[in-house]
Amino acid sequence: MLQRRTLQIVEDSPAQVTALFWVRFALAVIANAGTILLFGWREPVFPAQALITAQIGALGADLMLTLIVALRADGPNGRRRAVAASGTGAAVIEAVALPLSVFTSWAVPLAGAIVLGIRFLRIYLRVVRSTVPPPMVLLLSFALLIVVGGLSLMLPAATPADKPISALDALFTSTSAVCVTGLVVRDTGTEFTRLGQVIILALIQLGGLGIVVFGAIFAVLFGRSLGLRAAQTVSGAAGEAANTPEALRRLVLFIASATLITELIGAVTLMAGWPGAEVWETAPPGFEDPAERAFHALFYSVSAFNNAGFATAANSLHGLRFHWTSHLVIAGLIVMGGIGFPVLDDLRRVAMARINGIRIEAGRLIRLSLHSKIVLTTSAALYLIGLVMIFASERVQSLESTGGALLDAHFMSVSARTAGYETIAPASLGPLARFTLIALMFIGGSPGSTAGGAKTIAFAVLVLTVWATINGRPHAQAFKRALPDEMIRKAATFVTLHLLLVVTITGLLTVTESRLTSFALEPLLFEAVSACSTVGLSLNITPTLSPEGRMVVIAGMFLGRVGLLAALIGIVAVARDRTARYAYPTEGVLIS
Repeated sequence: MLQRRTLQIVEDSPAQVTALFWVRFALAVIANAGTILLFGWREPVFPAQALITAQIGALGADLMLTLIVALRADGPNGRRRAVAASGTGAAVIEAVALPLSVFTSWAVPLAGAIVLGIRFLRIYLRVVRSTVPPPMVLLLSFALLIVVGGLSLMLPAATPADKPISALDALFTSTSAVCVTGLVVRDTGTEFTRLGQVIILALIQLGGLGIVVFGAIFAVLFGRSLGLRAAQTVSGAAGEAANTPEALRRLVLFIASATLITELIGAVTLMAGWPGAEVWETAPPGFEDPAERAFHALFYSVSAFNNAGFATAANSLHGLRFHWTSHLVIAGLIVMGGIGFPVLDDLRRVAMARINGIRIEAGRLIRLSLHSKIVLTTSAALYLIGLVMIFASERVQSLESTGGALLDAHFMSVSARTAGYETIAPASLGPLARFTLIALMFIGGSPGSTAGGAKTIAFAVLVLTVWATINGRPHAQAFKRALPDEMIRKAATFVTLHLLLVVTITGLLTVTESRLTSFALEPLLFEAVSACSTVGLSLNITPTLSPEGRMVVIAGMFLGRVGLLAALIGIVAVARDRTARYAYPTEGVLIS
């Protein structure tokens, strides 16, 4: 038994990524380098035929090397590992994709990307399963994705010939997309080509799900076991416990299916329900063409569900300010993405039990978890408070009509919780409405979601703690359950860290933008909260920020999306693995 365990450890070791693997990985990189040179420039750097020939040569050498190693391997299992060594599913896909890419590269020079993707996945899973701390895996994953995204956006074919992008703007856009923020320094619809828009869309999807969860989805689909450490990393990033391989598999498959189905339904509904270009204030480019309309619908659907706020129309949703697709479809996608996958899974579980007439399972009544109840109640309360406050501001301070004020209040109250879409410019709202937006942006969405912010659960726990203190109760309570003190400490830590981040970014912006005397404190605070909570709303100052100011906002977006998440997972790990075995004497201090 000891020998068997030792062999398992060796097999799962990162050292199993052998020299032979790196040779095959290099061949896949060379093949895809030809693809980048072919499509990444408006005019190919080298003749197209030469690039395709080089791609076929690299993939052909890869195929021959694979066949030689497979023929020399012992038994079916040995041949399978020689082909892919990434799980049964990956072996089958790579065994099909590699020869297919060789013989179809003349017509479709993109097939080799599948092979390279599988090999990247293998390296990534090895890192996730290694001894690298989970918070560091998250930080490095997002940082690497941002850098790759920035370099991709700098490809000449990603922007129009007369509007090349600088390295700083590419980094800013990539960070905003990966961190699903939506702050932009360049118009997405007119200052990026279709290639650039597709890159942004891919970064939004990867960043919204979280690169760790995205990698786990493919690992499960390919039949690859992640291991206990990876399971803890993935479940922490997804906001839900996955204590067994089956629980992890169910979690990642639900996330994948829920994302795909929701985004497809949203895209189809938008495409069918959107009005003609004449209704839009500024319609997306080429909107009248059915294929273009389908792409824009998919872009908006993915961006809305991931709470990103990127838009291919020049003025977000201003042209559809009173159209039903904005208030039902876009707002609905924002809500579903913002309440979190654990809540969506819980709602699905309870709904299926009700449909099947099952009320008790494993001796327990089937009902929503305490987490889901708090998230749904807090989200509804914040929506109603925001609706009332923005409506009052619109009616009293902006003198908007009742119907217009109600629709504006509805959409902005939903969107301010980290989505970033707008049917009316925040700068045109009254002071009370802008203050409400800042508060809603700071609180943000829920754990395990595509949203950012201090999180609804942390806010609710602190409110319940204050209420319990006022009423002289020893513990905070919710839905006839007492909340543990550890949860209260974590909530206070998370909110405090987020507040510290917002204060720091605001202070830095007051320094970097001090030369621009037209900037008051409010726009800078609004920008800082929007960046740190990954919202994307702005008082129209983002494109005019100085280079130093843009770097500060980039840091705010990155730390708001990744840093606090990693910090929270680190706190959980410390609380679980390093519980103190001693206690100091207790002594009180004055509070008031």
